[in-house]
Amino acid sequence: MRSLVTWMGGPEGYINTNPGVAIESRHCAVGRMDMGPGNRQPGVHTHTMDEIYVILEGEAESFDGVGNRHRAGPLDCLYIPKGVPHGVRTVGDKTLRLLWVNDDIERWGVSVYEEGPGPHAAQDEVRLIPFMALEPNWDGPRAKEAGFQRWSASWVACSRAGPNHNPDVARPSDRLSVVLTVVQPANRMQLPPDGDGLHVVVRGRCVILRDGRSEVLGAQDALFCSADERLELRALGDDPLYVISVRTPR
Repeated sequence: MRSLVTWMGGPEGYINTNPGVAIESRHCAVGRMDMGPGNRQPGVHTHTMDEIYVILEGEAESFDGVGNRHRAGPLDCLYIPKGVPHGVRTVGDKTLRLLWVNDDIERWGVSVYEEGPGPHAAQDEVRLIPFMALEPNWDGPRAKEAGFQRWSASWVACSRAGPNHNPDVARPSDRLSVVLTVVQPANRMQLPPDGDGLHVVVRGRCVILRDGRSEVLGAQDALFCSADERLELRALGDDPLYVISVRTPR
């Protein structure tokens, strides 16, 4: 048993659990999956694109078609290359919540669930990118100045969609970047013009000014910003603001 929401998905006929509400894209899909204690995906399955899981809450164990397993907790990333059989289950007594990113759009029904216990053939394997392996990077514009203090880290990096904050650890991609930015309380961040981006608040709250109106975003709210826009987020309250950005080149 599990549930899905989609912040960014494909057009009609493609994976998008919230048509009419989610941002429509022909480049990637982004959403959230919730899975309660004692539940798992039914066996292993494959996709026609690379898939990225970032754990938001709880703990997951990934499994694949050849017996590899990885434990992943909050802000750990599981990178699943195209065609690699995979699945996850919830570990412990807390609901698993994860952000999922597909680096391309996929038609409904194309994903294949493998039959039997395996092993199943795989040309690659699931990769774990632990959050603790990501060194905080303070090199962003004005990132060390009062009022703009923030650091960033990259799980997945595309050279055409922004800088790679962790070149020794981040997974390279030709299609998109997946980046965490942590803004200190009462500080701001300008959304960079590195390409179109979906920005998901995963911890804390922020205010944005857009089209002359101010809006407050909380945890699990998402904001789409095109490369032509210039927006600024300001962290509200006493806690840091955690934002995950999925960026694609123009």
